[in-house]
Amino acid sequence: MRRQSTNDSNTVAFELTFRQIPPNAPSDELTALAEMATFTFCDTFRHYQKADIDHYIKESLSVEALALELQDPNNTFYFILFNEVRAGFFKWVHPSSTYLEHSQVRCQNPFLIQRFYLMPDYCGKGLASVALEFVTSFAKYQAGADFLYLSVWEKNYRAQSFYQKHGFRTIGSFGYPVGQEIDHEFLYGKRLL
Repeated sequence: MRRQSTNDSNTVAFELTFRQIPPNAPSDELTALAEMATFTFCDTFRHYQKADIDHYIKESLSVEALALELQDPNNTFYFILFNEVRAGFFKWVHPSSTYLEHSQVRCQNPFLIQRFYLMPDYCGKGLASVALEFVTSFAKYQAGADFLYLSVWEKNYRAQSFYQKHGFRTIGSFGYPVGQEIDHEFLYGKRLL
């Protein structure tokens, strides 16, 4: 996907692509994914105690943990590539009804965006909107999902604003444990059909 942006009299062209990370991903890709996941998690959730962060990284974001997640056929990971450079990643789970017990939503084929992160240098450049459009299109037209949803930390106001701008609404909330810490997460969702 090529997108052009105009700034005064200069035209800037860039290429934004999405590359699926296969279940048998080579070790360099798994390492890159683990490093990116760890960095973006720590950057977003720096309020945690170090012991809680270390525990979460080992259990959920280590190379070993991510390799296991990739083996689950319901989990799909993609790198977001900006001019062939890894700028971020996302993970969806389909089918999934995880967390929906904390809402009143009724749907037949829900689609969960479980992780959606850009590296800080790529935030605020419009890349997240294009990536979310890709995920939404896949969910609706390829997976036949009727509901798209995700969770957002209660103090991640930038993410909340972003999702609201793209048609997501609050549908519930729940406590998410990270070590000894319990974060309050908002569930956001939108109908696709």
